[in-house]
Amino acid sequence: MFLKIGELARRTGLTVRALRHYDDIALLVPSERSSGGYRLYGRKDVARLYRIQALRRLDLPLADVQQLLDDDAGGLSEMVARQVAQLDEEIRRASALRTHLLAVQGLLQASEEPGIDDWLLALESMVAGEKYFSDDEQRTLKAQRGGSTDAMAPERAELSELLRSLVAAGTPPESPQAQALAQRWIALLLEEAGGDEGLLMKLYAMHWNEPSLHALTGVDRAGIRYISHAMAFARLQLYAPYCSKEDMATLRRHYVAQTDAWPPLIAEVRQQMMANAPPHGPAMRALALRWQALSLAKAGGDAALHAKLQRAFREDATLRSGSGIDEALAAYVGQAIAQLDGTPPLMNKPEGTQ
Repeated sequence: MFLKIGELARRTGLTVRALRHYDDIALLVPSERSSGGYRLYGRKDVARLYRIQALRRLDLPLADVQQLLDDDAGGLSEMVARQVAQLDEEIRRASALRTHLLAVQGLLQASEEPGIDDWLLALESMVAGEKYFSDDEQRTLKAQRGGSTDAMAPERAELSELLRSLVAAGTPPESPQAQALAQRWIALLLEEAGGDEGLLMKLYAMHWNEPSLHALTGVDRAGIRYISHAMAFARLQLYAPYCSKEDMATLRRHYVAQTDAWPPLIAEVRQQMMANAPPHGPAMRALALRWQALSLAKAGGDAALHAKLQRAFREDATLRSGSGIDEALAAYVGQAIAQLDGTPPLMNKPEGTQ
């Protein structure tokens, strides 16, 4: 007994168009053709179609379905295992998001306005996720917030309000008030990141890139830039014990001007490091050249001053804190820079960001 394509479509719930597509890509080729050229499907064809539909319920793409069928289902166990693992991960994330949204719903039903941390966590779960953080990093953030949300939320709100007032008043980022604000802001972010400089830079990238966070927190790119520049002015003072008055005058002219270029460069270098890219490879060579040029630029092109900045960054933990550069990244980029001119990595260790 053979079925024409219309009858097969009716009895299986598929469209004629879908069955024709299956034929076009050789996924389900009818066993026979009528004298008029119509497709005729036999028992084996229907059995194959059943297997196709069963595999499609696993959300497999047609190419994988065809490969499994053509290989006589040899890789079916591995493919199903992969799908189960993917579903388990989706369930875990959906469950975590559901738990948090239920908490937010409870606050709303109790006529309490959810705090900024509640909204931030919900947004990060829905918008950011894998875009910025690995599973381990998301767990770190959740643990940090779960343990100190009540203590951190008032300070975050206070700092946001202070930032808006300073910007509205036209207070320059080099002012003592702006520098104090920036130091508190970075310290709070670093606490949220569990002291992880790499995670700190990812938080920075997320807040820089996501318009939804700008709208929610009231801190847009202009506000983030203001904090970065204020922090650069604050760090600038830490170099005074290592520099002459003339050196400090040079730094005041050039140092802060390089601030905006550092975060994306640090992020690119960390990405190479996490991918285990060799420090002597072409990608890191290009990044090392940028790093070296940027480091020299903030010293006004003065090689002797540049060396002083390197020494200060190595010796002063306060300069390194909140810079986005930990020891592993410093060593990695130092090796890459050493490949440029053959100097020992220790002597060419980078002094870091603003």
